[in-house]
Amino acid sequence: GSVTLAYAAGLSMIFLPCTLPLVFVIIPMCMGKGYKKGLSMALLFGLGVAVTLTFYGIIVALVGDYFGLDNFSRGMFFIAGIFAYTFGLTQLKLLKVSLPEVPMPQFVHMKKDYSKAFFMGLLLGNAGVGCPNPAFYVLLLYIATTGSVITGGWLGFIHGIGRATPLIFLAILAMIGINASTWVVSKKDSIDKIMGWGLLIVGVFVFAIGLFGMFWWETS
Repeated sequence: GSVTLAYAAGLSMIFLPCTLPLVFVIIPMCMGKGYKKGLSMALLFGLGVAVTLTFYGIIVALVGDYFGLDNFSRGMFFIAGIFAYTFGLTQLKLLKVSLPEVPMPQFVHMKKDYSKAFFMGLLLGNAGVGCPNPAFYVLLLYIATTGSVITGGWLGFIHGIGRATPLIFLAILAMIGINASTWVVSKKDSIDKIMGWGLLIVGVFVFAIGLFGMFWWETS
């Protein structure tokens, strides 16, 4: 089920602030270009996101293999727990954290439409690497335990395709005159509350595993 998890975790990112803002990048970029060119640019943007996450999948596999799977996974559980809990507080508006902006190098703006779409996806794919989605960290932990760059790269790519799918879908709807992005934004407050409480629970649980190790969980 690892491929399914990778893709599903990518799909679930659409409501998170590491992916939702990309809706407002990809739609204006593809509008007014014609159906064929607009779709091609949307696909290239999605491919850029997938390539970036493929790279990170390979890095996680290499690091997991080098540092030892058990120690690395405990460290990631520890960090994931802190991230998830903190992000849960921000979703419930109990804590305010400003997410870092991803600067867009000048050379990207100078590219032709097709290459510009790909490079924007390539660079903006970095925005989602630290996204505190528990499913994403489960995926990273699995990649780390394999220690395989092929598996890490492949699952990273599938995850990137999952992230890109709703973005491409919304871009296609916009090109045919249906502005679905307003519906996504209108449901965001409800999603934030559900996700916030869920992340508080998951954050404490995952943090405890990182702090006390898997033995605590297995014997409890």
